Amino acid sequence: MNPEKIEKIGLNLSIVVTLFMSILGISFGIAIKSEAILLDGFFNVVSFMMALITLGVAWLQKQPENEQFNFGYLSFIPLVNLIKGLLIFLLSLFALTSAVTAMLHGGRTLNANVAVIYALIAAAGCLITALIQKKIAQQTRSLMIEVDAKNWLINGLISLCVGVAFGIVIFIKNTALAWFVPYADSTLVIILILITLPVPIQIILDSLKQLLLASPKAKIKQEVKQLFETTVNPFPLEKYWLRMTQIGNTLFINIYWLLPQDYILKGIEELDQIREEVSKVMSEDYPDLMIDIIFTKESKWAEDIILREKSQEA
Repeated sequence: MNPEKIEKIGLNLSIVVTLFMSILGISFGIAIKSEAILLDGFFNVVSFMMALITLGVAWLQKQPENEQFNFGYLSFIPLVNLIKGLLIFLLSLFALTSAVTAMLHGGRTLNANVAVIYALIAAAGCLITALIQKKIAQQTRSLMIEVDAKNWLINGLISLCVGVAFGIVIFIKNTALAWFVPYADSTLVIILILITLPVPIQIILDSLKQLLLASPKAKIKQEVKQLFETTVNPFPLEKYWLRMTQIGNTLFINIYWLLPQDYILKGIEELDQIREEVSKVMSEDYPDLMIDIIFTKESKWAEDIILREKSQEA
């Protein structure tokens, strides 16, 4: 199946499941007067809104460039992911503050039996969706689906935390540890948030790097460099300078190709053929590739890159 169609299936799945989880969480939260479950429900409301925006951006990025957006709409992808990461981060901080406040004021009264049923349904739904989205992300290399999978994982762990807290209440409410009952929910929420908080922080940092046109991850840089050096072996090359950045799924590569001084060019078609063969090989590993190759016999055209290399080595 076409990767774009698979990506769209993933986005639609996220919207449907999020809407279901929102209704489930708010309904159960109001019914048993649980702040933890209500928070989980509102978390899903925000996720639902972001899923709708993500679906719109997925369509927008396929549109051709125009006079206002000469490079298309690819930058909207990291922008949406940045907003997602910030919302998850802020909601996590809100949940953390709420849990700490509850502990300082004697904890929370829980209706454990009904809450466990909610938590099991919510956790199962979120974690199954996370696994499906992860597989879709691996098939399509979609950054949006990859981030969405992480969101579902966090949401599922939060729901699981609520379930564990209410399960503990059921087992200890008639024991010597009954004093801990009001604090069980808040304690586990705090622990879980401290564990999962690095995920939205990483999403925020990665999205900011893409918006600021920073170079991609070191692993990608190394893979691209090795692939390029292997591909250009048959061609006349004295030296090269390579720059790259990644926006969404698209990898932008800019190469200054220094030809040997004694190389005799037979025609522009010869350079076009080199460009064609190099692009074809590299596109096999990186299908969403935008590559520019500048051929020259004068290294001065790449002097700014040389200066950057020297400053990094110093």
